[in-house]
Amino acid sequence: MTLEQYANLADIIGVIVIVVTLIYLTVQVRQGAELLRSESRQAQVANDQNGVYKFVEHPELGRLFSQEETPSFEEKIKLQFWIIGQMRAREHEWLQHRSGAMDEETWISYRDVIYFLLGTKRARALWKMCSPFFNPDFAEMVRRMMKETPCINFWEELEAVK
Repeated sequence: MTLEQYANLADIIGVIVIVVTLIYLTVQVRQGAELLRSESRQAQVANDQNGVYKFVEHPELGRLFSQEETPSFEEKIKLQFWIIGQMRAREHEWLQHRSGAMDEETWISYRDVIYFLLGTKRARALWKMCSPFFNPDFAEMVRRMMKETPCINFWEELEAVK
């Protein structure tokens, strides 16, 4: 074999090594992206569970959202910051969906919780107060969602369960 043939063989081997490396890196990037999505979903589930457990720890929140009587200032603070925490979680999920890290079906399942979160007049009034502190596009999406949506009577139905 001549030196030129060795050089050509080295070029071919170099191209093969580059192609194999690119394939390997592509697989690694896909696995990393899937791992990131999985961790993001796990964080979202944990956050949702935290919101649910807040109702277990503070069952009065439901009554405060739906009762006719005006809550005390301290009770309003509890409600306001619960709304902020829950809507911040929805905003994060919306951002994940918008960036492509969350598929449409999953986003809709998380998004539809907003109908529950803002299901009472009081919750909507509290959201109206704090919505300017959220991403404007997210706040607008929520406004459009809730525009024609009637309030729910979940808390009254829950209280009536025997």
